[in-house]
Amino acid sequence: MSPTEKQQRGSPYAQALITELRPYCTLRRTDRGERLDLHLQGQAMCYLILEGTVALYRRTDDVMLSTAKSPALFGIANMTEIFFDDYLIAIDDCTIGILSAERLNAIVEEKGLWDAVSHHLMYMYSRLYNTVMPKGAPTAYEMIRQQLILLMNEDESYRRGVSAERYIRDKTQLSRSGVMRILADLKTGGFIEMKEGRLLNIIKLPARY
Repeated sequence: MSPTEKQQRGSPYAQALITELRPYCTLRRTDRGERLDLHLQGQAMCYLILEGTVALYRRTDDVMLSTAKSPALFGIANMTEIFFDDYLIAIDDCTIGILSAERLNAIVEEKGLWDAVSHHLMYMYSRLYNTVMPKGAPTAYEMIRQQLILLMNEDESYRRGVSAERYIRDKTQLSRSGVMRILADLKTGGFIEMKEGRLLNIIKLPARY
């Protein structure tokens, strides 16, 4: 895999914001598979991922948009009129900090954190645009190729715990049979290494299928 295909992970501004916000949060542990809504009982929420890994899902179609390992921060955009009603799923046991977007707004104002917030949001929108938003009309293979690259750059513990087929379908909604067929062809052709459905290594993915 070339350096240009290496996925840059995590906002470099998240830890600085978490350091400032953590004293004001309610701390709790979440179990693997637990769901965290960005809109809860009529309130917009903010989550500080202090330990562990989560996946972000789009509520409208339950497509997985991305994963994030601690330190990570979700719900910042809900301080503005731009409202996101997505949800998180804990990939493993996590320690998280919780506060409402309303309270977050007051803390950011009080502590003068708008510069860090704006840089964090710009970073996250750039990542969303470059890794999630479709570029043109990709073929099924092009979508699978992109997701294999992203999967290879996930933490090894997560990558070894999720099947490549499930990861790809959660993020693309392609058919199971189509994904399995292309994965089998790539494995047979020596382009990827897999064991029990888990992606072990990418040798070299062809540009076209």
